[in-house]
Amino acid sequence: MRLIRRILAIVALGPIVLWLLCIAFVMLLGFGFGCEINEGFASPCVVLGRDLSETAYSMGLFAAWGPLIFGPVSLGGGFLWAVAVAISRHRSRPRR
Repeated sequence: MRLIRRILAIVALGPIVLWLLCIAFVMLLGFGFGCEINEGFASPCVVLGRDLSETAYSMGLFAAWGPLIFGPVSLGGGFLWAVAVAISRHRSRPRR
């Protein structure tokens, strides 16, 4: 049961962590390196001699639309995680 709870925790929290990392990366590229990131097209973004335009574009899309795409997955995983914890606690409760 512990493995199931851990897997459900990863399913619930993993997309949120990835979304926050994408937001941080996009903000770093935008404010730190002056790259223009929008949803229409990949603008040139050169950082330390490497062109990160496609990566910045993809992460910008995920940062903008991530909650709509992965929100239901996180909510469903969180609900199943809560059910698994409730079942586990109910089963480990001492009987009278």
